[in-house]
Amino acid sequence: MRKWIATSIAVTAACLMAGGAAAQSDEDKIEYRESVFTVIGGNFGPMGKMVEGKIDYDAERFARNADRVAYMSQMALEGFQGGPHEGDTHAKDAIWEQWDQFEQGMQKFQDASAELAEATAGGDAALSEVKGEFMDVARACKNCHDNFKAD
Repeated sequence: MRKWIATSIAVTAACLMAGGAAAQSDEDKIEYRESVFTVIGGNFGPMGKMVEGKIDYDAERFARNADRVAYMSQMALEGFQGGPHEGDTHAKDAIWEQWDQFEQGMQKFQDASAELAEATAGGDAALSEVKGEFMDVARACKNCHDNFKAD
């Protein structure tokens, strides 16, 4: 089952990457990055609910979702390259005006996500053991949202 899930993620990611690489229009680039962040949010959200105690902690699901977030974090920056992009987007022009700062924030997100995935590897870590790494990812997300995403 785990192999099937990993294969499904890889196929989905490859399709997204191909779409991102082939993207020509601003709308295509916006759609690419929004798709990446939708997958990230769809996996990070349940983890947050577990941390908050809103749903029962499932170490195996938490680990699986952490792996997905870490993998997808590697794809997020690609959707911003070559901008700013005209269209329906929440991305602030500050991204491109402060590209180095934005890129550093995305690197922090990638690093924190990788550390969370490593901490949860095996699917048997207690929530208390991985909560700190989860919060590091959440802070990295919040920092970029506060500085570079319009409401």
